[in-house]
Amino acid sequence: MAGFRGPSLDRLLGVGYLPRPQEMEKLKSPLLLLLLVSLAFALRLYHLDFQSLWRDEVDAILFAEKGFLGLLPWFIEPGQNGPLYYLLLSFWITLVGRSEFSVRFFSLFWGVLLVPLIYRVGRRWLERRVALLAALLVGLSPYLVWYSQEAKMYSFLAFLSLVSVHLYLLALERNRWYLWLAYLLTTGLSMYIHILAVLLIPFQALLYLISWPRYRGAGKAWLIAMGILVLPYLPLARWEIPTLLSSFATGHKFYTLPEIFTVLLFSLGLNSAPYRGLSPAALVLFLLLAGVLLYRKEGEGEAYPGGFLALMRNILAKHHSALFLSLYLFVPVFALYLISLGMPIFTDRYLISITPAFFLLMGCGLVAIGNRSRLLLAICLALLLVVNFSTLWLQTHTKIKSDFRSAAEYMIDREGLILFLMPYVRQSFAYYYQGDFEAADPPYTNGGLDQEGVAEEMEKITAGQEMVWLLVSEGELWDSRGLVREWLEENGTVVDQAEFARVEVYLYSLGRGH
Repeated sequence: MAGFRGPSLDRLLGVGYLPRPQEMEKLKSPLLLLLLVSLAFALRLYHLDFQSLWRDEVDAILFAEKGFLGLLPWFIEPGQNGPLYYLLLSFWITLVGRSEFSVRFFSLFWGVLLVPLIYRVGRRWLERRVALLAALLVGLSPYLVWYSQEAKMYSFLAFLSLVSVHLYLLALERNRWYLWLAYLLTTGLSMYIHILAVLLIPFQALLYLISWPRYRGAGKAWLIAMGILVLPYLPLARWEIPTLLSSFATGHKFYTLPEIFTVLLFSLGLNSAPYRGLSPAALVLFLLLAGVLLYRKEGEGEAYPGGFLALMRNILAKHHSALFLSLYLFVPVFALYLISLGMPIFTDRYLISITPAFFLLMGCGLVAIGNRSRLLLAICLALLLVVNFSTLWLQTHTKIKSDFRSAAEYMIDREGLILFLMPYVRQSFAYYYQGDFEAADPPYTNGGLDQEGVAEEMEKITAGQEMVWLLVSEGELWDSRGLVREWLEENGTVVDQAEFARVEVYLYSLGRGH
């Protein structure tokens, strides 16, 4: 029709059209939020059981199957991480079973709930536009989708950590006993979901100290709350602190602070290894910096008359949102780095509790850019959507986790002793094999065992065996020099072999008739 003008793409998206805050108020936020939650659910549900369970997920199932009485001592037993998560998973498995889909749906549930929660937090402490954009980014995040499809505690930890931060801010602002109680319960329980939930407390304490003029009326309650918060941590501190002071080897490599930030930028932003996708990473970094440096909440920054102290208060008030999100994002990272100086423990998932700050800052950056150029905002959003959907497609259609499912199907009902290299993966294989099999642990060679020692032990292990399977997954952690396979090559013949994602299987005939 002549003269007809349809709605522009940015109007259809809702989040792309950012002319004035008052116009944004007219948008149907509940409907948009419902659409975002539905999209997040669909993305997390799609191919939920596509990846094989890896060893940590199988561990989670086995721990959960200990039941209430078996897990209860873990709350005070040294070395146990996440007893509350395994207890909740135990109840869940009792209700729905132990299939891949069932156990991962528990994580999916918390991953989806993070979308409306981050909208609520963004709406309450920032503004509607930031809230919608952050909810969109969380819903489409390949990183958060990945951990919503893993039978571990990480999506639950991200959710519970944001609840803790939200309740903390409400308690500081309103100074009501029930809010402080809710904060203490949430934060205390989160420590038993994952021990490193404690990394949020330095951020929360520093936020109060820096923002003291704003929250000075809650000073007494804050001191009491911080004191009480020590109590649920005491059973953990009994073994955590001595472990940190010991020479215990964690198996993690040491990362410098710049390396940590690089890993986090690529993993949280793109769910990729460092330096894969430099252009998208540059966009993510640009949005984070825009959120810190350019964003200012409307009406933020009341004027305080006076001298230098008043000037500092004015600066803090003017940039309070950026300060809050920056502390939320960076303080836990610095805290983990300080711990790693004595005992390397960094891996990106241990800092999943900072992902809400990461995506809220990106949302702030998008709003700040949109206030200056709608075209640039549209370009940034389009690029983010393309990158996220392409990564989501890749990780839901490519076997990435150790594929014990395929290995077990390949080896089912085929005779032969199975040697697991490394032995710890036997449980993952057994989950899929669903039957009896004969297995043994090959000799551990990373401690310095030589070829003669390997030969002696392998003769004992394979005595009387005609056919021997070697299943290799993370074998370098057990036999980095390949001495076990070398012995099998010298003393047998490969009659079959197959390779799956992170799993290799070899069938050897040892030529024995006895």
